[in-house]
Amino acid sequence: MKDLRELSHLFACAFLFHFSSFMVIPSITDITVEALCPGRDECSLAIYLSGFQQVVNFIFFVLFFFL
Repeated sequence: MKDLRELSHLFACAFLFHFSSFMVIPSITDITVEALCPGRDECSLAIYLSGFQQVVNFIFFVLFFFL
């Protein structure tokens, strides 16, 4: 337990990094839709690509913290 206290600054930085990256996910979807399908409100390809990106980010998050 004492060792974890020494790493608290590292955990705080990792938490802030991942929290901020999850906050920008909706804007990433909007930017992808505008880039792939300009002038349209919906674009299934952009939604699939954004979902794939979220899955990859989540996998890296899980691998970083739990393995």
